[in-house]
Amino acid sequence: MHHAGFWMADTAGVLRACDVLAAAGLVGSIERGPGRHGLSNAFFLYLRDPDGNRIELYTGDYMIADPDWPAVRWKLGDPRRATLWGHAAPPSWFDEAAVVESVIDGALQPVRPPALPDRPTAVR
Repeated sequence: MHHAGFWMADTAGVLRACDVLAAAGLVGSIERGPGRHGLSNAFFLYLRDPDGNRIELYTGDYMIADPDWPAVRWKLGDPRRATLWGHAAPPSWFDEAAVVESVIDGALQPVRPPALPDRPTAVR
């Protein structure tokens, strides 16, 4: 699993979380952000909890558009789709995920890291 997302009421709430982490000496738990997603316009912060799970705090992710507005078209290679302001994701973003148990037909399945054909597998 990549991350769990939690909606915040407003941008100030996401920024307050940054302030709380800083005051607690936990700035190192911030993995990415704060920032704004290009596609959804969501304001976000990604952090790691004490167990290493990735958590997203976000707000404002649904844009109400007028049907008469022209469609916004994004190119697949445009990095602003993921982060409007252009800062790149850290390598951990692509190489680390939480390992979860899988149940199929009532039976637990063995836990194994995801297959990433273009880079070494690293699971936290």
